[in-house]
Amino acid sequence: MLCYKLIRSNRKTIQIQILPDKTIEVRAPKNVSDKRINNFVISKEKWITAKIEEKKDIPQIPVNHFYVPGESFYFRGRQYILKSNDKSVKKSTVYLLGNNLVIQTRLKTPESFQSTFLRWQKEMAGEIFNELFEECWMHFKNYYPKYEKPVLTLIIMKSRWGSLSQRTKSKPAKMTLNTLLVCSNNNCIKQVIYHELCHLIHPNHGKEFYETFQFFVPDWEKLKNELEYLFVVKN
Repeated sequence: MLCYKLIRSNRKTIQIQILPDKTIEVRAPKNVSDKRINNFVISKEKWITAKIEEKKDIPQIPVNHFYVPGESFYFRGRQYILKSNDKSVKKSTVYLLGNNLVIQTRLKTPESFQSTFLRWQKEMAGEIFNELFEECWMHFKNYYPKYEKPVLTLIIMKSRWGSLSQRTKSKPAKMTLNTLLVCSNNNCIKQVIYHELCHLIHPNHGKEFYETFQFFVPDWEKLKNELEYLFVVKN
């Protein structure tokens, strides 16, 4: 018998989701009986098993790195292998060379690699996110010109891709993006940006929110799944 986590809410249909860690999550209306839910899950057992099998070959981005040569890192949706450049340098640098992510530091230690990599990752995220944010904002404001452009900030978050704090009388709205999104591709990042922009109009995840979101990102579910499958955010 399949084991699953049941979440009841004010929804109209039963939904099954296979999470990145291969656990099964079932969302169902509050007024539907446990028996009916269980029968529905059983009827989808073949589909569930196939989805779990698919995830065996899906790469996952480790959040907790050891920062040693040979370790895998992701950047903009591609996998790279960390490599140390043994040249003596005064200033630490990071650069991409083929399939390698090369780190040059004066001290050849995991701690030095980590500080150099995280600084580079944040700098790259700043450049990439600001460019994509401008692109998304220009498109968004064509349809909703009355809204004020949010202030963009970047931090590493353990359980969220992004968030939006609403505008106040003295401050504009603030959009916060997870720096680790730089590991994914541009379309996945833009999906998160549009998600947060849509919260300018609809603070909650109601029907109207998803209608607006789907207008800007018709394939948002595919991109969301791609992001979640690629990147397991650890608590």
